[in-house]
Amino acid sequence: RTRRAMLAVPPAVLAAALAIAPTPRARAEGKQDRGCETCSDSNSAMNDGDKVFVVSASGLRYLDLKVGDGAEAAPGKRAVIDWVGYTAGYQAKKIESTRETDEPFVFTIGGGEAIPGFEEAVAGMKVGGVRRIEIPGELEEKLGYSRDKALRYNVGPKPTSFGGQRTLDFVLDNQTLRDFNRTLLFDIRLSALR
Repeated sequence: RTRRAMLAVPPAVLAAALAIAPTPRARAEGKQDRGCETCSDSNSAMNDGDKVFVVSASGLRYLDLKVGDGAEAAPGKRAVIDWVGYTAGYQAKKIESTRETDEPFVFTIGGGEAIPGFEEAVAGMKVGGVRRIEIPGELEEKLGYSRDKALRYNVGPKPTSFGGQRTLDFVLDNQTLRDFNRTLLFDIRLSALR
C-alpha cells in the first residue's frame, strides 16, 4: 500500500491493529501479549548464558553475583551494606549508589529497619557476597517502600541525594504508571557484620 492509502485508514482501526499485533518474538513462539504479565520479570527476557533469578515465596527475585566467604548474616546482627538502586521498570534511573556517597546502609537484621526486600535478601548471605535483587512493581509496597509519603522513609535504605529521592518518589507517586514500571533493582554487597 502507498503512504496515502495508509493515511486513509481510520485511526481507530490502525490503533486496534497495533494493539493486538504480537511482537516478532511472540509470533515466533506462537504467543500473544496478554497485558504484560511478565514485564517486571527479568527471567522473561533471558539470553543464552544469562543466570536465572531465584524467586522466593514472597515473590522477591534474587541472583547471587558473588557468593561471600565470610560470616553468615543472621537475625540480630548489624549488617553493613553497600548498595546501588535503580528504577528498573521506568527508564532505569539511578536511585543511589554508596560507591558515590561512601555511606553504607547499616541495619539490624530482623529489626524492621530495612525494607522487607532487603531484610529477606540479606538473610543467608555471607560477608563479601554480592546479590542482585529485583522487587517486582506489583509487590513494591509489600517488599519495598510505602506509597504513603509519611511512612516511605521510616525504613532504609534511604536515598541521600535530592535526585535519588526525587526519582524514587516519582516512580512511587506517579498514578499514570502501571505496576511493572515500579519495579526496583538493587545490587547489594554485605560488607561486614557487627
